[in-house]
Amino acid sequence: MATIIRLLLTVTLYVLFIRTEAQEYEPGYIVLNSKDTVFGFVKDRTESRLFEKIKFKNEAGKVKRYSASDILGYKAGINHYESLWYAEESQFFKFSYYNRPEYGEKVFLRVLAKGYLSCYAKEFVHDDNDYPDEFELFLRQGETTMQRATQGIFGLKKKSLSKYFWDCPKLVEKINNLAITNPLDVVTYYNEFCSR
Repeated sequence: MATIIRLLLTVTLYVLFIRTEAQEYEPGYIVLNSKDTVFGFVKDRTESRLFEKIKFKNEAGKVKRYSASDILGYKAGINHYESLWYAEESQFFKFSYYNRPEYGEKVFLRVLAKGYLSCYAKEFVHDDNDYPDEFELFLRQGETTMQRATQGIFGLKKKSLSKYFWDCPKLVEKINNLAITNPLDVVTYYNEFCSR
């Protein structure tokens, strides 16, 4: 009986390991720093881990790894990622986010919307549960300060967004009145009615 239990435990652990480590390559491409696009297959994560260097398999089957400083971006399946400079600072529980050249480190941010106002998702893995999570960041064209859009389950950061969108009072009103509750709706409204 003990042998059967050990065998079942071993098989279960093996299946769990294979399941978490065996994410398939997705069709996609990479954009080299020369702005050339190379099509192939991309693997950027497992179920419990995000890779610092993505794995890219070209159409001939050769695999190469790329960090955010090696390429301008990539596409994996339906998701697009850009390589951007990123720095996060905290002071007395107040967080600030920056996209300044040579400040912080280059990271891959998932593109949610592009325009005069763009929205990116910063993906991360919680230390306590090993599952990928993300939060949204707004970035206006030509600016180096990013604004976090939401605060977890509490929705849009109304107070911070009121300051960030000082140039669009009607958008601030809609956010505060809960007429707009989603970061992508903020981007759509701002780019349609408020951008220069």
